Amino acid sequence: MKKIGISSYYLQNLFGPTRALEILAASGFDSVDFDLGEYGVGKDEIYKSDEAMLEHFTRIKERADELGLIISQTHGRCCTYTPEKKQCDFAKWVSERDLFATSILGAPACVIHNISTGKWGVRDPEFMHEKNAEFISDISPFAEKHGVCIGFETFGDVWLDGKRHLDFFGDSYELKKQFDMTKTKNKVLCMDTGHTNKACSVGKEKGLDLPHVEESIKLFGKDLKLLHLNDNNGYTDQHLPPYFSGYQFSLNWDSIMEALEGVGYDGVYNFELNLDFLKPVILDIFPVLGKYLREFINKYE
Repeated sequence: MKKIGISSYYLQNLFGPTRALEILAASGFDSVDFDLGEYGVGKDEIYKSDEAMLEHFTRIKERADELGLIISQTHGRCCTYTPEKKQCDFAKWVSERDLFATSILGAPACVIHNISTGKWGVRDPEFMHEKNAEFISDISPFAEKHGVCIGFETFGDVWLDGKRHLDFFGDSYELKKQFDMTKTKNKVLCMDTGHTNKACSVGKEKGLDLPHVEESIKLFGKDLKLLHLNDNNGYTDQHLPPYFSGYQFSLNWDSIMEALEGVGYDGVYNFELNLDFLKPVILDIFPVLGKYLREFINKYE
């Protein structure tokens, strides 16, 4: 039977990590995409000490084990190298801490965003590949040391000077090229279905023929190990459950699931959803959401 998982982001922000795991287990999820986005920033002291990290994340891992939850992946920093050196220094430090936390949690990989057109502007492909390779080469020795993989995630679009542009690594061909040229074995690919859908819609506006979600899955093949499953209308990063954007806008989920089956994907069917609008009733909704996503995935058994 296929395993289903979900990002812990919203529950962690509302209730803290331990209670978030308990809610997910009670709602029928098999696994969790554990969010690391708030650690090491501002008021948080945990990332400043190896000992504090070991104590904190070991306790979370033990609770997940007690609940029968797999921590199948983590989501690290969304910030990477930028034109500001101070930000680059922070990105390297905090990404290494994310990888260390991932290893303690027993997850095989941490999704860390590639560099973005939103930070660098519209640059030529050679520049973008070189700058991203610099970032990945700086953190990959740490990933190798701790036995975890860096997850390369598909991107979408970005707004610059009031205009919509393709985020460079929203082009699945460019992401695959970057992945193949990266000199570490500790790497995997992550398909964010919503991001790729947005990339294709802006590509269409600009006369670009970009691979859609199912085509990108086939392009990634056996290197695709992580999923951020979500739906949208092609223009807003809505991170909705399948079909919640309406059948006339939704992704072709039959084709997506067929493509995953075709490349031999055998990992967790992990969802990354925007649940802000459900916060007032979140404890009532999560068991229903768990059942809905389970039934959705079970259709493809």
